[in-house]
Amino acid sequence: MLRKTERVFIKCLVFVLFAYSSAVADTPVLNSKDGKLYASIDVGLTLLNDIGFGAYLSGYGSTATAAGTFTFDEAVSYGGAIGYVISDFVRAELELGYQKVDHDKLDYTGNITTAGTTTSFSGETDVSGEIDALTVSTNVILTPLGNKNLFGVSITPLVGAGIGVVNWEDEIKTVGTHTVNSKEDDTDLLVSIMAGLEYTSSQWVTWAINYRHAWVDSGKNGVDDAEADNVMANIKIAF
Repeated sequence: MLRKTERVFIKCLVFVLFAYSSAVADTPVLNSKDGKLYASIDVGLTLLNDIGFGAYLSGYGSTATAAGTFTFDEAVSYGGAIGYVISDFVRAELELGYQKVDHDKLDYTGNITTAGTTTSFSGETDVSGEIDALTVSTNVILTPLGNKNLFGVSITPLVGAGIGVVNWEDEIKTVGTHTVNSKEDDTDLLVSIMAGLEYTSSQWVTWAINYRHAWVDSGKNGVDDAEADNVMANIKIAF
C-alpha cells in the first residue's frame, strides 16, 4: 500500500491450527469479558503491484515519450488494531500499520523524434531506495457463516472492507549508476478488502490468517495509483 509499486506474486503463509477443545467449539466467534472489546497484533508480508508511469515532452522541434514500470521487493508488515464486537456476525476495528518497502528495478521504453528522425530506447536498471508507509484505517469485519468444522477444527471464515489514509515517503537514491537523491511524500486515501480464516483457541484468544488487497489514491503527474497485496497472521486477545 504505498506508493507507486509493483506486480508481484503472493506467497503462501502456512498457519498451523492446533487441536481445539470441544468446550469452546460452540462459543461465539469472539468473546471478551463483556462480549465486546478486543485488541489484535498483526505480522506478515506486503507485496506491492507494479507501478507504471508515462511522460510526453515537446519543444524546439523535438518530441520525446517515455513509459516504464517500477517494481519493489517484498516487505514485512506490522500492525495492530482495537476492535469492537457489534454482534456475533459484525465487528468494527481501528487499525494502525507500518511497512518499509525497498525499490527493486525500473523497466523503461521510449523514443525521441528530432527533424523527422526517431530514436528508440528501452532497458532495465536497478533502483536503490525505499518507501516508508504508515496506514490508519477503520475496518468492518463480517463473519456471516459463523463457526465451521474443517478437518476437526472449528474455523470461522472472515470477510471485510476498510477505508483510511496512508502517509508515505518515497526516497530514490540511485537509478542504475546515476545518483538521484530524490524524495517525495504525501498522504492519500486508502481502500481495502479482505478475507481470512480464524481459529478460537480459548474464550479469550483467537488466531487468524488474512489476505488483503489495498488501493491507494496516490497516482499523479503521469504515475499510476498504488495497489498492494498483504498476507497477515494475527492474534486477538479479548479484554
